[in-house]
Amino acid sequence: MHLIIDCTTTQNQLKYNGIGQYTKHIVSRILEKKEIDITLLMFDGESTLDPYLKGRNIHIHRLGKVRPSDYKNFLTYIFKILPAIKQYKKEDSIYFCPYFWIGIPSLHIPTVLMVHDFILPIYNIYSEQSIFHNIFRGIQYWIEMYKARYCKAVITNSKCTAKDFRRYFSRYPKENIYPIYLDGEVQDSKDIQGWDSSLPKDYKERGYFIYMGGTPGSNKNSEGVVKGYREFLTKVKHDSRAPYLVIAGKNFTKEIDKRVVKFRDKIECLGLKENVIFTGFYEDSHVKPLLSNSISFIHLSLYEGFGIALVEAMKSGTPVIAHNGSCYPEVLEDAGILVDGLNSKEVGECMYKIYKDKKLRDELIQKGLQRGKEFSWRNTTDMTVEVFKSVV
Repeated sequence: MHLIIDCTTTQNQLKYNGIGQYTKHIVSRILEKKEIDITLLMFDGESTLDPYLKGRNIHIHRLGKVRPSDYKNFLTYIFKILPAIKQYKKEDSIYFCPYFWIGIPSLHIPTVLMVHDFILPIYNIYSEQSIFHNIFRGIQYWIEMYKARYCKAVITNSKCTAKDFRRYFSRYPKENIYPIYLDGEVQDSKDIQGWDSSLPKDYKERGYFIYMGGTPGSNKNSEGVVKGYREFLTKVKHDSRAPYLVIAGKNFTKEIDKRVVKFRDKIECLGLKENVIFTGFYEDSHVKPLLSNSISFIHLSLYEGFGIALVEAMKSGTPVIAHNGSCYPEVLEDAGILVDGLNSKEVGECMYKIYKDKKLRDELIQKGLQRGKEFSWRNTTDMTVEVFKSVV
């Protein structure tokens, strides 16, 4: 079996996003499969795959200098990727497409497509630059996704995403859709220093709830987290020693982003400025200690393809509160508490319950740790390779 794999998302602006990380984790483990002949399509320059390529005799076709993933992707596809596919295609070749925007060559080579979610069409947010740009990108989106109909197999990251795919492509053979869970890998936090440098000095005495992995985007429902926290403070009668709400991630510190400004203004209007802490950027090694030292992890996103952040929290021994929708019920099962993310009183009540009930908290921690063991990149890769074999 010969695999041609698009690895450009490990080099451009997506390399640290979910899509780029998915490509890195999957490809790095496929490289260990000696029975597979591999050709990687990559730009010039550095890649998050570099540590896994050292000492390996892997064929890499270079596509020229790194360029961002944007509305010009079709040019890269037509003039760079498609010619490379035609050059290296063999009788037993399969093209693995981890990210559809770069181009789906399903009319030219047996293709396996990874579909991460359908956030863009569901929320009609193909672009936030302008109405015109949103329409233009929407047209580009469906021109490319239309080619999914001709893929030999489609991998999704959850049953929820598989259901959404069937919603838009009802005639696609159901037996060729493969839901394969991902992983939320967290680094061992033993002896990690500096993870709490952005937290208030009294965080150990007061404690904190944490929200990470979010953005100011409407589907993430970040405002729902803040409103739920306000209801929690009402339950504890606005005690001056009440736990903080920590919002972690650089997405909430971009002051040039109008959505960030609006979100921060909302927090100030609610009188929560002193209670809500923004950490800004955090290292991968800080994820586990930030989570494990919190009272609970909260994620109320209204739509996700797969909840990597939830898996990270469970593996870190942190109770999870999540929105009862999209993929969250199947990812969490009974290892967390599901709430209506748009009902701030319900969210606040749940936060209060975990805060006050140590027995419940300990029970959720144990269930989360057990559930977390069921997710691994090794399993994801092995199941993905089985899909390739079924296509051959």
